[in-house]
Amino acid sequence: MSELSQEEIRRRRLARLAALGGNTSPVPVSPPATPNPQNDSPSIRTQSPLVFETPTTPISPSLDDPMNQKCSDIFNPNVTKRGVSNKGAVSVTEDGKIEVIGSESAGNIQVLHDGVFVMPDKPSASSSRAVSAIRAGQTRSDSEASSIHMEVDETSVCTEKGANTDIDSGIENMEVEESEARRDVTRHRTSSSSTEITEEQVHSAICRVLCVSWKDQSEHYIDLPETAETLREIAVIPSEDLISQSIMEVLAQIAAGQNPLKNLTQTTDPGDNTSLNSVSISPTQNLSPLISPVGSCPVPLLPMSTTPVDSNVQTPQILALIYLTDSYSRVAVEERNHPKKSSIPPMSDVLSDLRSQLVHYSTLVLQGFITEYDTACVRKEVSPLLGPLLNQTLPRGFMSELVARTHANTHVFSKIFSPVLQGLFLNMQQASIVDNEHRQPMQVLCELAEIRCGATGNIRPICRLVTHQVQFLPDVCTQAVGRELARTSYLGPFLSISVFAEDEPKVAEKFFSGNTSSDKSLNQTLQQELEHTRLCLNKTFHDILANSSSRDAMLAYLAALLRHNEKRAQIQMEERTLAGDGFMLNLLSVLQLLAVRIKLDKIDVLYPFHPSCLVEIKNDTRLRFASQEATKWLEELNKSGHKWSEVKFSTQCWFLTLHCHHLALLPALQKYQRRLRAIRDLQKILDETVSTEPQWRDMPYAARNKILIKRWKQQLKKLNKSKACADAGLLDKNLVRRALAFYTSVADVLLSLLTGRAPGSGPCPTLPLSQNVPPAFSALPEWYVEDIAEFLLFALQFCPSVVAEYTEDSLISWLLIAICSSHCIKNPYLVAKIIEVVFVINPNIQPRTEMLYSKVMSHEISQTMLPNSLMKFYTDVETTGSSSEFYDKFTIRYHISLILKGMWNSPVHRTALINESKSGNQFVKFVNMLMNDTTFLLDESLESLKRIHEVQELMRDEANWAKLNAEQQQSRTRQLQADERQCRSYLTLARETVDMFHYLTVDIKEPFLRPELVDRLSSMLNFNLQQLCGPKCKNLKVHNPEKYGWEPRRLLGQLVDIYLHLDCDLFAGALAADERSFRKELFDDAAVRLDRWNIKTPTEIEQFRALAVKSYNISVTNQQSEDWLGDAPEEFRDPLMDTLMSDPVELPSGKIMDRSVIMRHLLNSSTDPFNRQPLTEEMLKPAVELKERITVWKQEKKKSSI
Repeated sequence: MSELSQEEIRRRRLARLAALGGNTSPVPVSPPATPNPQNDSPSIRTQSPLVFETPTTPISPSLDDPMNQKCSDIFNPNVTKRGVSNKGAVSVTEDGKIEVIGSESAGNIQVLHDGVFVMPDKPSASSSRAVSAIRAGQTRSDSEASSIHMEVDETSVCTEKGANTDIDSGIENMEVEESEARRDVTRHRTSSSSTEITEEQVHSAICRVLCVSWKDQSEHYIDLPETAETLREIAVIPSEDLISQSIMEVLAQIAAGQNPLKNLTQTTDPGDNTSLNSVSISPTQNLSPLISPVGSCPVPLLPMSTTPVDSNVQTPQILALIYLTDSYSRVAVEERNHPKKSSIPPMSDVLSDLRSQLVHYSTLVLQGFITEYDTACVRKEVSPLLGPLLNQTLPRGFMSELVARTHANTHVFSKIFSPVLQGLFLNMQQASIVDNEHRQPMQVLCELAEIRCGATGNIRPICRLVTHQVQFLPDVCTQAVGRELARTSYLGPFLSISVFAEDEPKVAEKFFSGNTSSDKSLNQTLQQELEHTRLCLNKTFHDILANSSSRDAMLAYLAALLRHNEKRAQIQMEERTLAGDGFMLNLLSVLQLLAVRIKLDKIDVLYPFHPSCLVEIKNDTRLRFASQEATKWLEELNKSGHKWSEVKFSTQCWFLTLHCHHLALLPALQKYQRRLRAIRDLQKILDETVSTEPQWRDMPYAARNKILIKRWKQQLKKLNKSKACADAGLLDKNLVRRALAFYTSVADVLLSLLTGRAPGSGPCPTLPLSQNVPPAFSALPEWYVEDIAEFLLFALQFCPSVVAEYTEDSLISWLLIAICSSHCIKNPYLVAKIIEVVFVINPNIQPRTEMLYSKVMSHEISQTMLPNSLMKFYTDVETTGSSSEFYDKFTIRYHISLILKGMWNSPVHRTALINESKSGNQFVKFVNMLMNDTTFLLDESLESLKRIHEVQELMRDEANWAKLNAEQQQSRTRQLQADERQCRSYLTLARETVDMFHYLTVDIKEPFLRPELVDRLSSMLNFNLQQLCGPKCKNLKVHNPEKYGWEPRRLLGQLVDIYLHLDCDLFAGALAADERSFRKELFDDAAVRLDRWNIKTPTEIEQFRALAVKSYNISVTNQQSEDWLGDAPEEFRDPLMDTLMSDPVELPSGKIMDRSVIMRHLLNSSTDPFNRQPLTEEMLKPAVELKERITVWKQEKKKSSI
């Protein structure tokens, strides 16, 4: 073809274009040349068909290039052409206008309306040349058959550490130094000859990639007549210009309403297309900076709905994007098919330029500049990218390059990706775990958030855009702020995936039948799906928090969620106004996974009191301080010049996680237990009503009862389904394990505040701790301690294997130190709850915790301080300040009794208990309280048994029972049921107290024989022996005694053992002094029963009889002396007991009492019995002179009586 002058080429082109479109202007324009938005190096520059507003000077197209005057009427439907100087470049302004930069006639190019722009002339040739120079030096990945080419510079390259390629998402990660790139450019260009690849081969490659033909028409290729004409007219045409014109002509056909793709044969390798929302975990996830402690979660096989958004709508914009992305994927196919040619220029430059221009034209399509949105077919707010993302049809590397090229211009970036994010939001609002509709949108958002840009890979543009969405943290407009944020905030629908029936009723209806045994099989599947969802959420939240420009917004969002749901911690919360359990537990799992790598020494333990703290504790009850004391301490701290350090993310994240446990996990656990009680109570009512049907079948209210039975059965079925859903949501080993690990760290922090040592470091502190409790610990909320115990109690009941396997020594140390330092915690019920945890660990209570119990009992503190601390708390709990303290103390002491019983079986702990009994008055106080409880519990139990016996005998006498009217019968029946419950409870407690007396008196005797105890102990034993063997013992006989735990023979045997353990003259004298119950005949009757029922051996029975004889002889002697002791002077008598004093002492009030009497009083109350003033044993003064006078008087009486 002969060379034509520029003027001739221009004249012919204008004539031809005028013939094609008579209604258009003959003046051509060219696509704008776009420099790389963030390229600061003048020697490395890339350009695209779209110029973003950047400080970089745009590169103008050449005036002498004949291609400047081609394709003036390609985009006929939407383009208006006017005279434009070729000295300018086109730029998109922030308001969406297109203008010419650096041109004298820039005003001739403008946007007439949204989606209609002035057709540019052509892209500059310098773009692909510069890109080729850079790409020639890039290292290609060996993980695939071919590499994924990307433009790389210092600031706008999607990177990941390790130069890895994300197989699922198409995110290629590599870092290239500018100097290395330049050296590689020189090396490649000198080592390879461009003559090895002909121009024909280059054109063929372009045709295959773009699926176009400008020579022969083919049904498998898109015919480009305009490009063919240009090739006939111009001898040599740069490949980048040929690519640009070919893409533009195809897009023009689509914009004109044609569908050039309908007859094409699919040539893309299916393996090259992959989506950002792959169901399986992508390799990129394993490279995340945060590695989940639970490992990869397998994807369960649940039914999956994959309906794409507007999948059947084929608008010009969607067709254009399909063509561009398919062409992008064919570049990789070309590289795999011709690996050697594709690795050296000029073919490598051509393929790089193909990718570059395809991505840049995609940006034009996505902004609606080439094809308008067809509002009749598709909603304008739905991005054409959304369908390919959800359907997994985008080519690898496309999204990462698209983000890299657009993120610097916030307006353009938002215009392209905000519709994508909004589409994901709309999809998640309708998603449910039932059909797995949540998987695709969640995975797409997860991997979009992972895309990194910048030389160091620390820019995550999508994360920044997420926090700039209008509904990321919206203004609230209702009173139900917690529920409103869960539904309307951008991330709310993503966090709302739930298996709880209250959140997602379809889960209960579809998966659970109400049959507990069959429902358990589905729990694991649902839990795996939840874990996969939570891992995806964690990755998304981590990426947003790792991105500096979005971190503050995300922290504010997390703080707002916790602040507006703080009422979940209330006992009576209004659930309709707050976020549901599923939402809160998902949020908790995200925070748990974020906090798992936080080092405790990096946490500021005073953060709850920090002026800029994100969590609120001012309304919480403190561990020791009153609210005024806490405020005063904080004011003094600020006045003392304390400098608050800058808050680090690790501190904020850790305390947000702690408060989220309080608002998410603990309310869900309590609700679960309330549901269990409701099921149990309803089942009990139903069973009782059904069992008594013969009695009410003929009554007037029979119809009502049948309706109630039917209603109760329906409610039970519904409650059982709800429980099955909650089992899947709460009894998740991964969730429980993460919570246990976090609460272990909380225990470390609490210990550090209590002892002053660094968190998680050093050996256990020396006990006992100082009585001066650190104010920072005293000012902490009570629930910091209570939540640990509540969680452990729940986990030990429902997931004991997890607790037994994963409990660490630091958590055990905290439990034991809290028990042994009860003075540090004002509320005794908190200490009681921690004691209950140790109680439940006992294998007799929870068989699957043997190893954990062994670790607790072998702990140094357990072997030294624990016995004494338990006995001290046993006495301290006598008064708790609560209105129910009288009944609460029995439950607490029952727990302590069983712990001590288990310790008694260990030689080490038994020695510690024996040593404690010899050390002081603490053991005596303990025995006194034990005696009080035993006396009360046995009295109440035996009285209940008598009432039960009476009613049972009445019901057995059918004649007398029939004489009672229906109301009286119901009253007696209700009273019988109440007595049975009370008897069963009291006998359980009494059995343990008697057991303790039984085993303690084997090796410990002296404390039981003290004057202040021995009289009461002997009276208690004699009275209960009379109850069991006296003339009225038949009143204790009941039907089905094992129902109440009533074992009279066992109790009798234990009482006799206690007699024998304490057998001595002093004890015999105390027995004889009991005028109320002691009788020799009583002991003889007891001996007969012991022999008849083989309760004791003959030797033991003889010893028991000998003790009775000894006591009887002493009682006879005492009776003889009563006559002359009866007329003792008033000053010799005790004012309380009216008995002759043997060791008188003077009280601070001036009153004189017998030492044994006042000491017995002090064991129960440390006050003066006359004025209630504080009184201790040290304040008693011996009345020596009075004691001598009493002694002299007694001697004289004895002489006179002889």
